[in-house]
Amino acid sequence: MAELHRDAKFIDSTELTLVTPVQLEKLLKEKPAAGYFCFAELRDKEIRQYDSLPVIWAERPVSQRNVLVASAQPGEYYPWQLGVYAPYKKLDNIRLVFGDLTNAAGDKISAAAMQCFNMGGINQHGKPFTNTINIPKGLIQVLWSGIDIPKTASGTYRGKAVLEVDGAEPTMIDITLNVGGPVLENGGRDESWRKSRMTWLNSTIGFAETPTAPYTPLKRDGETISYLGGTVKLSADGLPASIVTNYDQANQLDRSISNEVLAKPVAFVVETSKGTEKLKPSKIEFLKQTPATLEWKVLLKGSDVEAECLAKMLFDGTINYQLKVTALRDVQVKDIRTVFDYTHYASKYIMGLGVKGGARPDSTIDWKWDTIKQQDRIWLGNVNAGMQVVFKDSNYKRPLVNIYYEFGRIRYPHSWGNDNKGGINITEQANATQVNAYSGERTLKTGEKLDFDFDLLVTPVKPIDLKAHFADRPYHLNADTSGGFIPRALKAGAKWINVHHKADIYPYINYPMVDEVVPDMKAFIAKAHANDLKVRLYYTCRELTVKTPEFWMLRSLGHEIIKDGPGNDTRTIVYPNGPRPWLIHNMRKNYIPAWYAGFEQGKYKGQLDVAVITDPESRWNNYYLEGLNWMIKNMGIDGVYIDDSSFDGETMRRARRIFDADGKRRLVDQHTWNHMNPYGGYANSINLSLDRLPYVDRLWIGELFRDYNKRDFWLVEMSGIPFGLMSEMLDAHNVFRGMVFGMLPRLPWSGNPVPMWRALDAFGIDQAKMYGYWDDRNPVRSDNELIPVTTYLRPGHSAMLSMANWDNDNAQKCRIRIDEKKLGFRPTQVYLPEIDELQPAGEIDLNGEIEIPATKGHIVILK
Repeated sequence: MAELHRDAKFIDSTELTLVTPVQLEKLLKEKPAAGYFCFAELRDKEIRQYDSLPVIWAERPVSQRNVLVASAQPGEYYPWQLGVYAPYKKLDNIRLVFGDLTNAAGDKISAAAMQCFNMGGINQHGKPFTNTINIPKGLIQVLWSGIDIPKTASGTYRGKAVLEVDGAEPTMIDITLNVGGPVLENGGRDESWRKSRMTWLNSTIGFAETPTAPYTPLKRDGETISYLGGTVKLSADGLPASIVTNYDQANQLDRSISNEVLAKPVAFVVETSKGTEKLKPSKIEFLKQTPATLEWKVLLKGSDVEAECLAKMLFDGTINYQLKVTALRDVQVKDIRTVFDYTHYASKYIMGLGVKGGARPDSTIDWKWDTIKQQDRIWLGNVNAGMQVVFKDSNYKRPLVNIYYEFGRIRYPHSWGNDNKGGINITEQANATQVNAYSGERTLKTGEKLDFDFDLLVTPVKPIDLKAHFADRPYHLNADTSGGFIPRALKAGAKWINVHHKADIYPYINYPMVDEVVPDMKAFIAKAHANDLKVRLYYTCRELTVKTPEFWMLRSLGHEIIKDGPGNDTRTIVYPNGPRPWLIHNMRKNYIPAWYAGFEQGKYKGQLDVAVITDPESRWNNYYLEGLNWMIKNMGIDGVYIDDSSFDGETMRRARRIFDADGKRRLVDQHTWNHMNPYGGYANSINLSLDRLPYVDRLWIGELFRDYNKRDFWLVEMSGIPFGLMSEMLDAHNVFRGMVFGMLPRLPWSGNPVPMWRALDAFGIDQAKMYGYWDDRNPVRSDNELIPVTTYLRPGHSAMLSMANWDNDNAQKCRIRIDEKKLGFRPTQVYLPEIDELQPAGEIDLNGEIEIPATKGHIVILK
């Protein structure tokens, strides 16, 4: 029982002792008239198992089974359970209908103040939904409901709820609610044991039609749409004719610069046995325009097919397209395709569809759909102009990430894939790089519909904040005890502390606001703030501790939140021999075991935190966001650290609004592991999360991203720079190469950046501009491509050069050319500053040939 944890409240439930066969036989002989049993339970007696009855149900008198007697406080949101057992036959369409509760004085708690969470709610997109609940023969369904008690309520309230079942008699549930004591603020949600936070599942927090910083409102002039990063001009068919970015090569906005992404308008082509359909467009109908969103529709009419083009553009440069094709008559289709012609400038680099990030190869890329691989998107671009395309159809669902991809793969898009006849070709042409997404031959019957959907995201997503990148220095350690975090961060000169889960102030993964933890975390954050340090918490939608107060309520929702999976039969890298005993004993079926962590010292020594995987598209996103809001207001957090996650850009957009609501500066730090392997589905990690990057402040990329990778791979997949962010190193232990992209190790997890921090401060990095080796304005050049040079320039004052040899095996030589006009001064001092653990002080002659050993480099100061 050690793995059931020390906390008695955690293991206390109706499931600890199950009925014997004799007791069950006796119960079943009752055969109630309704044909099923109901058992009302208080919130702290969670019903866990759905195929086994607790002994207390068999022992409970008939008169007390359908009776709830509970005590609550004014203002409290009070949850309770109803267990419905179907031993004789399947039950169809069960539903709980509430009546008013009334006290002796005639005061009411309205039925409208009650809800059953299993029956529906508000989804992660802010839309209401309902569920049809059926119970297979022999199983139990738990219905979790809540009562929103007015602050003015007092006394004993009585009333009824009715369980209705198709084809069976209803069952009355008698409810007695004794309300007394002090008024509870915030519905009781400030104490996790009450489980009142389950209302967060139906939250719409963070939805608004306003841009987040630094974005500006969308503007439209005819068919041209302006947003922060540039402009999009529409063709008559509603597809982009031109996409222009206004970024310089350091990814700073400059309206005098126009980088065209498209060599030709995006083309949607339907080819039949009769030839290419002439799709005549209707006039573009703009359906909605707010500062944050612009929506439009065009009907494309042909002789054999028609297509409806629905589009929505967001203020961050995302455009969602839905192209619904309808056959007007039986038709033999040769191909339905969408063609994206990129300019050569905006297709210098590539990432996706099995191609590692870096320089685009000259050869043709011929790719086919295969859901074993997590590949449904492509990015082509340059540092300051590019575009991602994600291909979907109407059955699209976000896949799982990290080592869990096999349990939640991308769904095969029948429109694009067409029984393996579809695919994507990428070819270089005279004036363009063409991405041809084709679907191949098929026969369509009259009225048959196909959805050829895709999302576009123009990159960079925002300007780079170089000053903040070097100033916001994190301290990040995975340790059981946190006592040394603040003094070590202060000694090193860090400005932020990332608190990882599995710590004495944060023991349970992705649930930092449980009652026993909150006082310790609040005290830690207050102490950090008193020392002018900011605190970010590990807080991610992917894995969820079984210590979550509403865990069994979430389990009652079926597969909505706790992701369905092989259960006890699961085998992963983390669980090569199967799940932990706690999961085997308590969960058994229909789950995916996730992270576990044992405490070897500190307050939680001897305890084990166990987690399961959650669905990336569920109401848990709403709960997650409300939890974020609660921690800002009640714990004073300054941001979050997001580990690999699959939740969408919309959820991240809502989070950004929560962070920014009071005008204080809070930061989001995103980490990812390298997915280019069988476990991750051979995906490009940053490509998976591009839709979240507009709302992220810094990156940490990541396990299995090694320093031996090519320079262009560093640029595209590791640096974040082409997307408007900057990153730090984890497994790439090479400061010389890292500084070419402004990347340092993270203290102390992946190395010691402190000597380089001191060198940057001595130079005055806060007053510098960055000119990468790719930037035409860079005043310092190497004549050897294997030794790139990045210049950090303080105009008219000084420069810091970062140069590194990208040959992993051999020394390389180069000559350095300095353009003093671009530099803005004539250097009179050229030297190597002393940087502990990196390089000794010394002289360097930039007028002669320089030899740099394999993988090494120099940090050079010019004055």
